[in-house]
Amino acid sequence: MRTVAAELVTILYDEGIGHVFVSPGMHSAAIRDSLADAEAAGVPHSRPVLCAHEQVALMAAHGHHLASGAPQAAVVAVHEPQLNLGSAVHGAQRHRVPITVFSSARGREPSTTVGKWASDPTRARQLGTTARRAFQISRAEPTGVTHVPLAPETLHEAAGHPTRRLPPPRPPAPDMGALEEMAELLAKAEAPLIVAGRVGRNPGSVHHLANLAETVGAPVIDFRCHVNLPQRHLLNAATDGRDLLAAADAILMLDVSLPCVSGLGPLSAQAWLLQIDMDCLSVDMPVWPYPIEVAVNAHTERALPLLQTLVASRLSGRRRQIEDRRARVEAQLQVKRETWRARAASTEPADLPDAVLAELDRSLPGDVLVLEEGVAGAGGALRQMERPPGHFFRSTYSGPGWAVGAALGARLAQPAQPVVAICDQAAFASGLPTAALWSAQRADAPFLTVVLDRTLDVGIEDASEEDSDVIVAARASGAEAQMVSRPSDVAAAVERLLATTRDGVCAVLDVRLPLA
Repeated sequence: MRTVAAELVTILYDEGIGHVFVSPGMHSAAIRDSLADAEAAGVPHSRPVLCAHEQVALMAAHGHHLASGAPQAAVVAVHEPQLNLGSAVHGAQRHRVPITVFSSARGREPSTTVGKWASDPTRARQLGTTARRAFQISRAEPTGVTHVPLAPETLHEAAGHPTRRLPPPRPPAPDMGALEEMAELLAKAEAPLIVAGRVGRNPGSVHHLANLAETVGAPVIDFRCHVNLPQRHLLNAATDGRDLLAAADAILMLDVSLPCVSGLGPLSAQAWLLQIDMDCLSVDMPVWPYPIEVAVNAHTERALPLLQTLVASRLSGRRRQIEDRRARVEAQLQVKRETWRARAASTEPADLPDAVLAELDRSLPGDVLVLEEGVAGAGGALRQMERPPGHFFRSTYSGPGWAVGAALGARLAQPAQPVVAICDQAAFASGLPTAALWSAQRADAPFLTVVLDRTLDVGIEDASEEDSDVIVAARASGAEAQMVSRPSDVAAAVERLLATTRDGVCAVLDVRLPLA
């Protein structure tokens, strides 16, 4: 008899799930058995990855999607959703990661309301059809999290008729009339500004954004959830743009789903607000107080070249004026860059995160995948790290602790590339490091974690590894760990610890910084 659990294993593989992240629980025993049966029979199947906690499973799925672009699945035991899934499910939904979460069913209510869609637990006997629907909705734009409850007794029953994959609908083409209006307002603006969030999720969009910024002569505030614009591009302001935001009379938001610019404050009330996103309404946002003049639901990869052509045609008679504006903006940003370089060479306590991250950037090979949430050096990675498109990812909506679990998934997605997670000591602790590092060791997916650590109220030269909670947690998980206290020590430590990851062991570099 072919069981429902065996049918689900077939569906996972057919849906393109390379790795399924599983946290242990009695509800998933039948699925684990069916995966083992498929392995023994030589049947193609998704590789199960045992995760020691539900949050680690979701964060690993998040990181896997960033590195692979593929849909994801997690099987978790959820008894208290807000506690067990925590900020991981909120971060995945806000970053629009297509994850289908299979969880233990409790009564007649979905395990959590965070996500795009949740199946009715009373339909658990139609699991095949329900799973196909969940994957379809998860992959449809705007992508996001879907939930399918599992009843353990149902998984052992006979499967119904085989089901087919349900392709998601194609995203809409950009509305040309709306783009015409947007181009008209950008052409009239005297101080246009571009704010980029997830543009670089399609690496081809990086070139389109650069072309538009150069055509308009507009600076770009770059959240860099992905590499949206090369860090050294002369119009890239990173997140050092409070003055630019205040002076702007037209703000073009690209794949940004917050009503403010993180760390810089609210949007200008005097500026025209323009938006291109797959979900301009952001219906999961409780408050959006600013009126948008023109909003276009579309992929930025498709909309940006069209918008650039429309703007260029309107500015063709004002090229000298636009070139002068671009030169002024580039000169203004060059002053900021000189400040960034000075911070990288400074020995002042407040500048040490920049100095460390600049040294780290010089030390890392070009193919490294970086996942960053360095709160202690807020903005430092954006100022100091130059990574190619598709090699730098940043979380702006998750709670602390995202990078460590996400690094596990990224390494599984790209096993030939080294992976580095960057976080501060609070994020490291919140990321359940013992669970994440143990899971990574077991999955043969080692990575390096760099912790910007400001915890000891002693001189950093007097700090010892015995005093470090980071070092203790890392070694308790079987990881290699080292402490440094000077930027000049980073390169040698990184070289040694990356070699450790090539030998199959996770590594943690604890960089001691003075208290803020």
